[in-house]
Amino acid sequence: MNQDPSDATPIHQARRQVRRFTEGVLRCDEEVQPVRFIIDGRDASIVFPAELEQPQGAVLYIPNDGFDEMALLLDTENFDTAFDEAKDRHQAYHGHPDLVDWFRARIDSAKWQNRVFEGAEVLSPNTLRPCEPALVRTLNADRDRLAEVTRLLTGVKPEQAVCVGVDPIGMDVRTRVGVIRVEWPREIEYPDQAPRVIEALLSDGLSAPSERDTSREQDDGPANR
Repeated sequence: MNQDPSDATPIHQARRQVRRFTEGVLRCDEEVQPVRFIIDGRDASIVFPAELEQPQGAVLYIPNDGFDEMALLLDTENFDTAFDEAKDRHQAYHGHPDLVDWFRARIDSAKWQNRVFEGAEVLSPNTLRPCEPALVRTLNADRDRLAEVTRLLTGVKPEQAVCVGVDPIGMDVRTRVGVIRVEWPREIEYPDQAPRVIEALLSDGLSAPSERDTSREQDDGPANR
């Protein structure tokens, strides 16, 4: 499936880029540490456990490979997770962390591909949040179909696929080897569109030929059909 051409502007690409990762490297003064994070759809904050003596001035690098790296300047604060759903969401993505100190950060600005963006430009609250639980249940009702949709949209068919999050740009799928990002062919503009889009994708995944079927057809050749 082809991506919507309207998503090709720098700001749209930056919005996609910031949601493609759930792991990065956090730098705060002389402290440097890997972090696993989630995006809280309520307020578009980034939530993560870490060991930080002074959280102000932190910069999150995603991905931390020196190639196509995005730097997020964060406004970070410590918070109590005892009654916060963000902790449960983080555990759904990453499991139980060893660290006990939790932080909530808002993006002040983002630097990527020689451009600087305002934080609100690249990350905003999830407009699908009211219907997200129902969408996740639909996607997880048949894990084989979920894996096939993931293959159709990414080229990779994951093992033990579980959808853990849905937003207008795509979904997050937890697999045996970590969380992968699966982007919709085009951004979902309105919440009432989401069920129809997802049902259509699941139907496409159900009807698409599997790799085994495709391989068998190539081996048989036209003459043997």
